Amino acid sequence: MSRALRIFAVTAGLLVAGAVAGALAAAAALAIALTVSGDPVGREMLSIVAMIGALFGGVLLPATAWIFLRRVPVGLALLGTLVGTIVGGSAGWILMSGHDPIRGGLGGAFAGFAGAALLLRLRASAPPRVRRAVT
Repeated sequence: MSRALRIFAVTAGLLVAGAVAGALAAAAALAIALTVSGDPVGREMLSIVAMIGALFGGVLLPATAWIFLRRVPVGLALLGTLVGTIVGGSAGWILMSGHDPIRGGLGGAFAGFAGAALLLRLRASAPPRVRRAVT
C-alpha cells in the first residue's frame, strides 16, 4: 500500500470515527445536562444535536489528531476528546441555562475537547518516567 493511500485511509477512518464520536458526545452531553436541570429530553432535539456534533467531530478529530496529537494513540485520542467534549458540553449547558444554554453547551464542548486534547498532548510529550528498583 502506498504512503498516500495509507494517509487517505487513516484520515477517512478518523473522519468517520470523529463523526460518530461527535454525535455520541453531543447527544450524551445534552441528555446529561437536561436530566440534571430537570428538563424533558426530546428525541428531535437529541437528533439535531447529534447531527451537529457529527459535523464538528468529523472535522475536529482528524485535524486535531494529525496536527496536534500525532504521538497519542488513536484510541486514546478518540476516548479522551470524547470524554472532554461530554463533560464540557454538559457543564456549559448547565452553567449557562439561565442565559443561553445552547451557546454555553457549544462553547463548553469546544473547551472540553480542546482541554482534553491539550492534556493528551502534554502527556504524550512528557519525558518517560524512570522506575527505580527497590532494594
